[in-house]
Amino acid sequence: MTNYDPAIKKEDLVVGAYYQGRCRNASIARWDGEVFLYWRSKFGNVFLEEIHCPEDDPHFDVFVAEERIHEIEKEIPIQQRTVNK
Repeated sequence: MTNYDPAIKKEDLVVGAYYQGRCRNASIARWDGEVFLYWRSKFGNVFLEEIHCPEDDPHFDVFVAEERIHEIEKEIPIQQRTVNK
């Protein structure tokens, strides 16, 4: 069983900040205020993917942020979300 207890609580995450952490497919992710974003490599393709923090999804894979980092190799863009009404 995996430990999904947050090392850094959701309310302490900084929008736009990068974090070292753990999930099934990434060790670095960027918090956009709602979800973590990370670069995923699958079948030779690299694409942006979202993943929740532990407080928002107790049943599936989540990104557990362990430490804020300031230097990254490749920027992870934050895109403005659209709301369907």
